[in-house]
Amino acid sequence: MYSLDLFRSGDGRTLADIFISEYSNGLPQLYRERLEDPKLLAEDDIMAVHFAAPGAQGEGGAVEILYSSQDSIRMFYGNYVYKGLDLDAVIQKLPILKQLDTRGSTALPYPFGGSLDVPENWTYLYMGAMNHFFVRKDIYDRAEDFLNIVEQEIGGAEIFTAAAWFCCEQLPYDPEVT
Repeated sequence: MYSLDLFRSGDGRTLADIFISEYSNGLPQLYRERLEDPKLLAEDDIMAVHFAAPGAQGEGGAVEILYSSQDSIRMFYGNYVYKGLDLDAVIQKLPILKQLDTRGSTALPYPFGGSLDVPENWTYLYMGAMNHFFVRKDIYDRAEDFLNIVEQEIGGAEIFTAAAWFCCEQLPYDPEVT
């Protein structure tokens, strides 16, 4: 774990350099748990979500959730196209995903070329090729420079991994502590 002072300073360039170095050496190795029952997730503990539409580049139908669990960060994974994930249960916890749900339709549920109606406490980043990333605004505000540098230097496909790394490395982060 790196210095909390480094994370609190908001030095996105230094953090990006560390992440990119680890990434180029095959790190970070982040463990993903199977998302068995989305109904058990507490909505307030969801930190970020990667949502891949059917037919997306990578694994279509994948849903990855970055979750705060007491003193640790957990990554949950499921796939509503190939692995039986109950997308309706996920949408109950994250209603914004309803705008991306194309099941039973050939058209996007939001206007082509339009924008999503993103709740005030979330930030949305398009990762390209029908991959979508939502992150809590309080996290994005601390990680924006870092995430932008990672996206520019190694691509948008690694934004979720970068956000997970950022959250894991900064633990324990208490915004009340100065």
